[in-house]
Amino acid sequence: MIELYIMNIRDALRNKCYFPALALTLTLPDVCGAVEYPKETSVAKRYIEWYDKCLGEAVAQIEKQPYLSGEVVYNLRNTFLHTGSPNIDSNKVKEEDNRLDRFILILGDATVILESTFFIDTPSVKYRLIAVDITHLCDMICNAALCYYEHNKDKFGWDFLITPQESITDPRKPPEEDLIISLINEKLEAEGESFRVKSISKKSNKDLISELLDKIKSDKKLKQELDEGKTVHIEKGDISLDVTFTDHNWQVRGKSDTPLTFSEDSKKEVVGKREAQIRSFFGEHFKEKKYKQKKEVIIRAVMKSKTKQQLNIALMKNFSSEETGAIYKKLKPLIKDLPGN
Repeated sequence: MIELYIMNIRDALRNKCYFPALALTLTLPDVCGAVEYPKETSVAKRYIEWYDKCLGEAVAQIEKQPYLSGEVVYNLRNTFLHTGSPNIDSNKVKEEDNRLDRFILILGDATVILESTFFIDTPSVKYRLIAVDITHLCDMICNAALCYYEHNKDKFGWDFLITPQESITDPRKPPEEDLIISLINEKLEAEGESFRVKSISKKSNKDLISELLDKIKSDKKLKQELDEGKTVHIEKGDISLDVTFTDHNWQVRGKSDTPLTFSEDSKKEVVGKREAQIRSFFGEHFKEKKYKQKKEVIIRAVMKSKTKQQLNIALMKNFSSEETGAIYKKLKPLIKDLPGN
């Protein structure tokens, strides 16, 4: 992954996209520092210590002369990534020799100048300046990160998945299906489950959920059991699921060839009845203009709250105590079955 980051940085520099290149470059010491010092909780300390360890000898100059130390570059990283300013906040630099009066970033290809330092240090006058070419700065950090990665590959672990768009031939099918199945089965094994997923259904999640819902709706006994909070077993073709419907959400346990993920569309269809009930109640009991302006806030609070206390807290985040009391009083007939006082 480090190689991919650096390739993107160098592509950006070649196309004179200097600031995207700088932004990604300034994160490389974050990545490498976290790998080198995994037990260190201070981001600043990890960043600066990795930079000084891997670049210190290359960038350090004559004694008392300002240079691009780990602390200076970390300061640049903070001001640029957090506020968009490619500058140094000298007040936050602890090393006195590196408290710059002026930092100049040259948007160039490192063919005219690499880095220049100017300083005056007399009893009456102190002035410190560093000018650095952005391509030189990016190359310097990229080379250090790549060298570190080449010698420490065993320490890196990437907990995410990416795939080129060109590799996706069927938009309904998840990319890297074999890998996804493997990860699902590892999770099932870790949780002590005996069944395993062998393949992912070619049907879209929306189609699958629609078929299962149709089956539930057409079977009064199943629907009643779900309404009572019971777990029911549903089969359709090679699809086999144990389903529970609690707190307005599906709780699904699959069998061998059953996909285990479901789209938001299914949840919307399941909670449709409850939401329709809430919206109807709102239209009947909240006719004042002040409530209509906050209609979605109130409805969302009721939909998400599992207890009366949760609802009260959700309302207080958006309304004054007096308004919350008035709204809560109006909602009482609707929330009478929620737990709590």
